[in-house]
Parts: sequence; structure tokens; C-alpha cells
Amino acid sequence: MDQTAKIEIKQIYDTWFHAYVNGDVDTYSFYLDDTYRFIGSTSNEEYLNKKDTISFFEATAHQFSGKVDSRKVEWTISQFGGLYFITHFLEAYFLNNGEWDYYGRFRFTTVVTKTTDGYRFIYQHFSMPDSKADEGETIGFDAVANENIQLKEAIKRRTAQLEQKNEELQNALEELKATQAQLIQSEKLASLGQLAAGIAHEIKNPMNFINNFSDLSLEYVEEIKEVLTKLDRNSYTTEIEELLEDVTENLKKVHHHGTRADGIVTSMLMHSRGGNGTMEPTDLNALIKEYVNLAFHGMRAGKSPINVSINLDLDDSIGAVPLNTEDFSRVILNLCKNAFDAMRSKSLLADNTYQPTLNISSYKDNNEVVHVDIEDNGPGVPDGIKEKLFQPFFTTKKGTEGTGLGLSITHDIITKHNGSIKVTSKENHFTCFHIYLPQHQK
Repeated sequence: MDQTAKIEIKQIYDTWFHAYVNGDVDTYSFYLDDTYRFIGSTSNEEYLNKKDTISFFEATAHQFSGKVDSRKVEWTISQFGGLYFITHFLEAYFLNNGEWDYYGRFRFTTVVTKTTDGYRFIYQHFSMPDSKADEGETIGFDAVANENIQLKEAIKRRTAQLEQKNEELQNALEELKATQAQLIQSEKLASLGQLAAGIAHEIKNPMNFINNFSDLSLEYVEEIKEVLTKLDRNSYTTEIEELLEDVTENLKKVHHHGTRADGIVTSMLMHSRGGNGTMEPTDLNALIKEYVNLAFHGMRAGKSPINVSINLDLDDSIGAVPLNTEDFSRVILNLCKNAFDAMRSKSLLADNTYQPTLNISSYKDNNEVVHVDIEDNGPGVPDGIKEKLFQPFFTTKKGTEGTGLGLSITHDIITKHNGSIKVTSKENHFTCFHIYLPQHQK
């Protein structure tokens, strides 16, 4: 029990008891709570509320005011939950014709609680267990002790019930908050899906033109080559053929990447409309290599490029993993882009010895779970925001640099693959995203 509380309660009780034996009604009444109940050990077992107790005290205080002396005082204070139990034994002597006569050994049991106004008495029991038990004027010490035990047991049972109910309410509140968060997220993603669908639809039209006309241009190039074969060969025709070969290669690249962009837009439309896509056995390591390389060159071609050392440690024994390649490629692109952005921000503050490094590994454990780790040596993630990283629209990037959707979409894609993603980090040292995928889909 807290010693400070114990001392304060003892001082309050002493003040109250002094008022009791000296007929001080105001001080006596001050420490009684509005819920106060009093049981007095007489043959009728008086049971009084606060108002009746004060009235009784006012009517009888003159009988013992200044005429009571307490000796051989013993008292204890114990705590049970938010309640404090004071047990006070004393031998009472009453002044009778100038002489102190022994009246009996008294016992006060007081239950105290702390309110907004301070410590207050909510229950008191008064008995004379030693000298009056045989006269039928008290319920006796054993009965009082038994009643106290029963009272404590009742409080204990009620406290347990309240704690259980509180736990149930707390769990219900947490479930309600989680459901509310899911609803808010669903609404945000629904709005985002509509926006993405509109944007993707608008992008898809010019992409079709790019793909169709690059394909048509390839046919024109072939026709030009055929015409050249009918001409006399000279230095000019040779140069034209070489130029046409370069044009052919460029058009093939345009068509290839245009087709890839069209696939990404199609996947974006499917994602925004809630489509799941098709999972097929995929060479995971090859996909990682391709899209890490694509992310790297995209970063190098963009604004503020940085030099990054990329280390790949890919386990060849993994084999094929069921993936929706269009979706999962976005996971690799998102995580690599975030890593490049993080290392760029650190390089602006670090000295010349800092070398941005991206380590990517894959392996399979004994439980047929495939692991992919993507780790950078950037500034790390503070502990306070780790749990928010996968929330929609949460971003640590300034201004309009980030939408806060990359990791949210990444989390959704991995979840649709029946996998999971976790993050570990140490500030100013590293951040690592751990992806777990089943080797075989059920």
C-alpha cells in the first residue's frame, strides 16, 4: 500500500475520531460521503444513512463529549482495489463522578474511498465484541469478523465482474475502432479507385496509338527495305540500311515498353475495379532482377539521380512461385523507389564517405515459405511511425513528392498473394522490408 496515502488516511481518521469523541458535529460530518452507511452493534442492529447518522450523533454527542478516554489503541489500514479498510480497536473509559470506569473494548471498522473531494468514509461498523457479547447488546467479534470477510469477498467478486465487463467493453471498442478504420480506408480506396480508373482509361487511349503506330511503322520499314533490295547497291543504300536497322530496333523498344505500359495500365484498371488478376507460376528471381533494374534506370533517368550499389543474393532453388506478375512487379518497383528516395535524402546530409547500397535477397525456408528481403542503408524509420507505414495516404515525404499510397497498395498486393510484409529498421542505419510468400497457393 502507498505509504503517503496510508499516512494521509490515518491523519484524516484521527481528525474524525477526535471530532467524534468531542461532539464536533461539523468535522464529524465533513468526512462522510453522500453514500455513507452506518451499522451500530446494539440489540437492534441500527442501520443508518448519512443524514440519520448525523442526526443521531447530534442528539447523543452531549452524553460522551469530553467524557471518553481511549486506551490500548490498535489500528490497521489495508487496501483492496480502490478501497481502504481501517480497523480500530480501543479500550473505552467513561468519566463517572470524577472516576474513569472501564466500559469495554470497542471496534470500529471503516471503509474509505478517494473521491474528487478527497478521502471520504462510505461505510462504518461499530461493535463492542469483548464485554457485551453475553448481554445480547452486540453481534460479537466473530460475527463482525465474518461480516467483514463477507463484505470483502462481495467487493472482490464485484470488482472481478467489473474488470471482466471493462475488458469486454475495451475489446468491443477496439473492434469498433478497427472496423471504423477499415471503413474509412475502404471509402478512401474506393474514391482512389474511381480516380485511378479515369486516369488509366485516359492513358490507355494514347498508349494504344503508340503501340499501333510503332507496329505500323515497323511494317513501313520492312517495305522500305524491300524497295532498297531492288536498287543498285552503293554507299548511300548501305547507309540507309544501317539507319533502318537502328530505326527498327528503336521501334521494337517503343513497342515493347508501350506494351508493358499498357499492361500496367490494364492492371491498374483491374486493381481499381477490384479485380484479382490471374496467378501463374513465375520465375521470381528473374522478375526481381528485371524490375530492380527498371527501378534503378528510372531513378537514374529522373531528377536528382544518385549512385547506388545494388547487391543481389537470389536463391536459385526457389524455382517458380505463383504470382500475378503485373501486380507483384509494382511491389518491387515501389519498394526500390522508396529505398532510392530514402538514400537520396540521407546522401544530402551525409559526408562523402556515405555509399548508398541496396541489398536484395531471396530464399526458401523449410516450411515452403519464400522470403524476399529488400534492405537499404538510408536514414531508417522512427519507431513511432512504423505501424503507420502501410496506412493509406500516410507519407513522410515533403510537399507533393509522395501520395502515401505506394506501401498501402504494396501491402494489399502481397495480401492478395496470401503473403505478408513486415518492416525492421534502425534509425540512421538501415530499413528492411521482409516479404513472405507461399511457395504454393492453396
